[in-house]
Amino acid sequence: MNLSWLKKPLPAALTLVLLWTICRLAILVHTGIPQPGLHDEFSYLLGADTFAHGRLANPPPVLGKFFESPHILVRPVYVSKYPPGQALFLALGQRVFGSPFYGVLIGNALMLFTLCLMLYAWVTPRWALAVSVMFALAFTPAMYWTNSYWGGSVATSGGALVLLAIGIYRRRQTPLAGVVFALGALLLFWTRPFEGGVFTILMLLIFARELWRMLRPGVLVAACSVLAIGGAWTGIYNKAITGSPLHLPYLLHDHMYNTTPVFWFLPMRTEPVYDQPRLAGQHGNNGREAIEYKELGQGPLRPWRAFTATLWYMGLTLGVAVLFTLLVPVAWRDPLYRKMAIVAGFFILAMSAETFQSQHYFAPVWAGLGLMIAVWAEHAWNLRIRNWRVGRPLVVLALLSPALITPLPHLLRPLTTAHALAAGTIKAPPDLHWPRRRKALIDELSHLDRDQLVIVRYPWLRWRVEEEWVYNGADIDHQRVIFAHDFGPDENRALLDHYPDRSVVLLTFDPDTGQEKIEPYSTAADAQ
Repeated sequence: MNLSWLKKPLPAALTLVLLWTICRLAILVHTGIPQPGLHDEFSYLLGADTFAHGRLANPPPVLGKFFESPHILVRPVYVSKYPPGQALFLALGQRVFGSPFYGVLIGNALMLFTLCLMLYAWVTPRWALAVSVMFALAFTPAMYWTNSYWGGSVATSGGALVLLAIGIYRRRQTPLAGVVFALGALLLFWTRPFEGGVFTILMLLIFARELWRMLRPGVLVAACSVLAIGGAWTGIYNKAITGSPLHLPYLLHDHMYNTTPVFWFLPMRTEPVYDQPRLAGQHGNNGREAIEYKELGQGPLRPWRAFTATLWYMGLTLGVAVLFTLLVPVAWRDPLYRKMAIVAGFFILAMSAETFQSQHYFAPVWAGLGLMIAVWAEHAWNLRIRNWRVGRPLVVLALLSPALITPLPHLLRPLTTAHALAAGTIKAPPDLHWPRRRKALIDELSHLDRDQLVIVRYPWLRWRVEEEWVYNGADIDHQRVIFAHDFGPDENRALLDHYPDRSVVLLTFDPDTGQEKIEPYSTAADAQ
C-alpha cells in the first residue's frame, strides 16, 4: 500500500482528525452526551448560550440574587466571567449541531489538526505523524478535555498555531506566517490570557534572533492587522460586560466576589457581603477556594509546594513522555530541543505563581512539549547500547505513555477524595451521578403542560457547594424550567409574583445521602 501521501502535512492532518472523530462519535453513540457538573462548565455553557442567542451579554435578571452562582455575573450584566474562546466553540456546536458538546469535539479536532501541521513544520514526516498519533490516542473520553465543557483543546490549538507560524516563517517569510501567528495569539488570549501570554512571550524571546534577522514588513503588517481586528472585537466584548474595553470580565468577577488572590504570594482580601450567602462557601474567606489557598501553608515551603503542584498538573498525560526525554538525554545537543526545554522550564516557573492549578491551565505549552518529544524520538530511535537496539522500545513506550496515563485520574479519584475529606476541602464524597439526575429532572419537568419554576433549598448554606443546581441559560424568563435559590417565604414572594404563570416546585435534599426530592411549593406550608 502506497502511503506516501502521509508525508504531506495537510492530508496527514485531515486523515488523523477524520479517524479520531469517527471513533469519538462511535463512542458517543454508546455513552450519550456528557452532562455538566462543575461550576466552570455551567459558566462556559452560559457564555455559549449567550453567543448562540446572538449577544455578547444578557440583561441583568430582575431578581439577580435568586440566580447568582459561582463563576457568573448577574450584574452589571448576566454573563459568564470567563474569556470568550471556549464559549465560542460551544456556541458553534449548539447552533450548528444542536448541542454545545459538539463544540467540544470541534475544539478537539482543531487541536489535533493544528498540532499535526505544527509538527510537520518542524520535524520529519515520520516523527510528526508518530507524535500526532500519540496525541490522538491520549484523547479518549477518559481525558476530560474531550468529555467535559471545561476546555483545554482550544488553548492548545493556539499554542500550536504560534509554533506553526514560526516554523512557516523560518522557511518562507510570507504574510501567511503573520496571519497564523496572530490567530494563535488571539486563541490563547481568548482562552488562557495569562498562561497564553507567558507562552507567546517565551516563544518570541527564544526565537528573537532568527525572527529579527528574517524580518519582513509584509509579515509584520499581516500579523498586526489580524491582531488589531481581534483586539477591537475583544474591546467591544469587554465593554459590553464591564463598561471598559480594557477591563476583563474575569477581573470584574474577581473584584466583586473573590477573597482568594489569583497568585499565592498575594494576601487574602476582605470578604464582601454576598447577596447570595451560599457564594461564601465557594469564594469567601472560609470557602473552597480559600481552603486550597491555605493548604499551601506559610513560610519558605510555600513556593516549593506551589512548584510541586505545578509539576504534578503539568505532568499529567504528557509527563512520562517528557520524563523519557530527560532521563535518556540523547537530544540535548539539538538546538530545537533545548529551546523547547527552556520554554517549558520558564513556563513551569510562571505557572507555579498561580494559586489554583488544573491540567488545562497548561494547554498553551502542550505544543512545545509535543515538539520536544518528537525531536527526542528522532534521536532516540536508533540508540544502541552494546549492540542492543534499546531506542526503539523506549520510543514506543514513551509515545504510548500518554494513552496509558490518561485514565489515572479516574483510578486515583478515591485517593484524592479521601485526601480532600481529610483536608476539609470537601465535607462529603462528591456525587458523580447528580448531573445526569439534574438533566433527567429538567427533561421530566419540560414535558409538563406549564413552564416550571424550581426553588432549590439546600439543607444548609454550605452544603455540597461543589454541586450547584442553580444554573440557567442566557434567556432565563423564556426557559421551560428555571432554577432559583430559596430565600424563605417572604423574599420568595417577589419571585412568585415575577413568574405568575409558572408552576412552582420545591427541590430539597437529604442531608446525608444527597438524594433530591421534588414537591409542589406551598407558601402556606413554608410559613409554618
